Amino acid sequence: MKKQKCTDLILTTVLAVLGVLSAMPLLITVVGSLMPMNDIVAHYTTQLSVFDIINGIREKYIQIPLIPSRITLEQYQNVLVIQPVFLMLLLNSIKITVPVVLGNLLVSVAAAYGFTVWKWRHKEKVFLIYIIIMLMPLQAVLVPNYIMAEQMRLNGSYLAIILPGIFSPFGTFLLRQSMKKLPKDCLEAAGIDGAGSLRVFWSIVLPQMKSGMAALVMLVFIEYWNVVEQVIIFLKEYYRQPLSVFLSYLPAENVGLIFAASTVYMLVPLWFLALGQKDLERGIELSSSK
Repeated sequence: MKKQKCTDLILTTVLAVLGVLSAMPLLITVVGSLMPMNDIVAHYTTQLSVFDIINGIREKYIQIPLIPSRITLEQYQNVLVIQPVFLMLLLNSIKITVPVVLGNLLVSVAAAYGFTVWKWRHKEKVFLIYIIIMLMPLQAVLVPNYIMAEQMRLNGSYLAIILPGIFSPFGTFLLRQSMKKLPKDCLEAAGIDGAGSLRVFWSIVLPQMKSGMAALVMLVFIEYWNVVEQVIIFLKEYYRQPLSVFLSYLPAENVGLIFAASTVYMLVPLWFLALGQKDLERGIELSSSK
């Protein structure tokens, strides 16, 4: 009994330490965004020199405070008011993310319903193709997507990113696995009572899929809110690019601006996850349980 308690204590301590280390970059970013400019210059652009007596060399460190000496919103004012380009690129992120999320949800629900409820030949073989495409790394399909976008004259347009995102097979896979948990007797009884496919889908399947659909919405949202590779390939104009790429363009000397922009940028997915955490966990549980 004591051995088990000791093991649990060690495991809890290790997990707590790992959790704190994982949260440190987030904490440093938020704290840095609330610092006045003179503190940022003092701590992040000035290095602290320490002489190593043993090795005879002078090592340099950056001082990283976890508590600001004075809380100010001047960095957020620089990002949101003084530099209107930030809000323009935030709108670009929304223009890309929202259509992909809504389109992928509609396509995935319809396709998953067809794979789960309807009976047709070679259904499992077609679904296997979906899985193979889903497992392919993004870099392997960027060139074919670029060639297709070039032939369709979509390069430089948001549609070059949105259309592949809408028809991504991951959503179909996730919702199909969730739909397989639905009781077949209920679906068959509805069919015997004269309910058509649309009625069965709308009245029985869809209400049971809320958690799976919520999980899909959150996962796709996070993926395309942080999109980078597709933007670099398809969108050459700076003014059409989203925030995910804009952050890499910020000058390294302006650390406060980077902290504030990064904080605003990550608030949206964090707020999104906070609202739907239970649905996300439930949706993933339904898609993975046997």
